[in-house]
Amino acid sequence: MSLSVGAWRTLGRAAGTRSNIARFSQCSRQAEEKLPEGKGAEDKPTEVRGPTLAEEQQQKKSEGKENTQRKKASFGIPSLAFFAVGLPLGYYFSDSLPLRKGTALSDPQEFVKYTLIGKESVSSTCAIFRLRPSTGTTVDLADPNLERAITSVEFKQPQLQIARSYTCLPQADGQHEDELRFLIRREQKGEVSNFLHRLPEGAELETRGLHQEFILPENVNSVAFLVGGTGIAPAAQAADILAGEADVHILWASRRREDCIGGFSDTQVEPKRTGWGFWGSSKPAKDNQRADDLPNAEKGALVTILESLKQRSAASSGRSSRLAVDYFVDEEGSFIRPEDVKRMIYRLTKDQKDSDSGRNILFVSGPEGFLSYWAGSKQWANGREVQGPLRGVLSTLDLSGWDVIKL
Repeated sequence: MSLSVGAWRTLGRAAGTRSNIARFSQCSRQAEEKLPEGKGAEDKPTEVRGPTLAEEQQQKKSEGKENTQRKKASFGIPSLAFFAVGLPLGYYFSDSLPLRKGTALSDPQEFVKYTLIGKESVSSTCAIFRLRPSTGTTVDLADPNLERAITSVEFKQPQLQIARSYTCLPQADGQHEDELRFLIRREQKGEVSNFLHRLPEGAELETRGLHQEFILPENVNSVAFLVGGTGIAPAAQAADILAGEADVHILWASRRREDCIGGFSDTQVEPKRTGWGFWGSSKPAKDNQRADDLPNAEKGALVTILESLKQRSAASSGRSSRLAVDYFVDEEGSFIRPEDVKRMIYRLTKDQKDSDSGRNILFVSGPEGFLSYWAGSKQWANGREVQGPLRGVLSTLDLSGWDVIKL
């Protein structure tokens, strides 16, 4: 099962407590060796009660040699049982959630060194980067203030002294708690992205964070995502945080099929006509198929992540998955239209009651051109980036009861 960054932060904080089981077992055995004869495992809880201990010791001295020998004989059984249970439990918890001994947490405004331990190709221009701390200082993944936040980390291009933020991907099964994963596309004029793609495995790079992009409220009914390209990363992170809590529907537009190999829409989508896709002219679309129709189809890395999130959503809610994904591929003539957005909004709200107090949030995530087309560009005010007014295609639709957030 995949865990959210927030879930791993909570587990990280619990790790120290859990691993104490093993330490307590060992300390118990050592304490027994130091006790006078006749003091078995059942006597140890009283040692912390001060006066009661003295009274019990005096009483036991008067019980005689026979009782003392009986106590000595029975001592081994409870002690051995306690040790046998405590040691495996302690080992399990300390192994599955390792303590960060000697690890320091970095200031979010300071760069720290990480090592590139893996680079998984997604397409000809895109890869998933895997990073681990190079030293004893790490990005704080357990910050309680960011437990429900969509977060990002900055990467530095040292030659030009510039940095760019990339959204974290959700934790995968078996992923180390200190490991970070990012989806990074090599842009033609992207100084930072090209620098990162040139790095070999084992190379060191500087990062800083975590930075919050948006904190998901506790009371969420439905979340809709309009996604372009690598904007799928924040959508995946949000779906991970909200698994089983809210209905999530993602409309994901990609330039080429190689970005989403094996991805088939979960909801019925009308066949697309020849037209003008977001990234240019489009050809007639092939017949669309549902994901359920091709359970054994080969799936790319990103589609695999989304399928894993669907399974987690189903497991968390105890019923069918509350996450749906529809794919649109420009080179196949399939692109998101206003009608698709209207259909998604209707699907998410048709069963809601007027008494529902939860929020409905529509996120727009992707390249600047994608953002501008659908919701208008973000703006700068007082030295920081702000949402700006709602413009673009979404400003022409009836979105009553929905908050629109640009990522």
